[in-house]
Amino acid sequence: MTSATAAPLAHLEAHSLFSVDGLVVVITGGSAGLGLYSAHTLAHNGATVYILGRDPNRLDDVVSAFPKLASGRTGAPRGRIEGVQADTTDKQSLADAVAAIRQKQPAGIDALICNAGIGGRFLQSYGTDSVSTDPSRFDDMLAELSSFSFQEAQRVLDVNILGTYFTALAFLPLLKKRADAYLDQAAGNRGAVAYSPQVILTSSNAAWAKTPILNPIYNISKTACSHLAKMLSTLLAETNIRVNTLEPGLYPSDLTSNEAKDPVTGHSTLSHTNGADIPAGRCGRPAEHGATVLYLVSRAALFANGATLRIDGGALNRIPGAD
Repeated sequence: MTSATAAPLAHLEAHSLFSVDGLVVVITGGSAGLGLYSAHTLAHNGATVYILGRDPNRLDDVVSAFPKLASGRTGAPRGRIEGVQADTTDKQSLADAVAAIRQKQPAGIDALICNAGIGGRFLQSYGTDSVSTDPSRFDDMLAELSSFSFQEAQRVLDVNILGTYFTALAFLPLLKKRADAYLDQAAGNRGAVAYSPQVILTSSNAAWAKTPILNPIYNISKTACSHLAKMLSTLLAETNIRVNTLEPGLYPSDLTSNEAKDPVTGHSTLSHTNGADIPAGRCGRPAEHGATVLYLVSRAALFANGATLRIDGGALNRIPGAD
């Protein structure tokens, strides 16, 4: 009788490569849109996910619905979702959220996904040919671009830039505690590769579009978000904490769609491209964003640090843009 041994390539099997079993993840803006797709994907694959949001009712809806959505022939879901009420533009609210999660996860967390964001008003998309010899076109463009109040513009910047910045800082102690523990474990196991916790900032392909996507204030905020990720990845390079960036294109979300949500999953739907010229001919699907997040959070991405993943169907190949 011979004992079973693992195949030499067993470590390349998908369930091993992209495993998130047992990981602890915090997601801001996790009750809808891209945050919800991320939460569902990670929890369905074995992670414990804490979703942060301002509306306790929306958080409760996601938490209560998940067990039924994730249960199948194998029984109960492998992971779980918990809600934590928090406002990412309020430092005390963030501190309270950190304290609540620390109480439940004293050993720290494995990943923070700074996903909370807003778009502001849709403005006309002024391209390179928008201003012609017709003087009224120039006047119309200037009037619309100037139509934001300082308060309206500041709200977009507060959520997308300052909220992201202070959220990352608030959770760094929990990430560092986990990072140090992983290093200690690896030190006692020669040849082992330590898991390194990470911050993932959800930016947008709008960060590098030279024409407005939604509006110029949104573009500016996402450019700052992408650069913040580069700065943090440099500042934290010696801490065993990684920082990576997601730059999604058009996906169904509260920000992009007024269409009815999927009545079962609560996922947003979008049946068109909002007029965007996307080579893929469609918007992204929730599972496609979830798959990107699954890769980054999983052990398969441990070598990714300071990386940017832009999944936008090739949209920036059709409009003026710069990296």
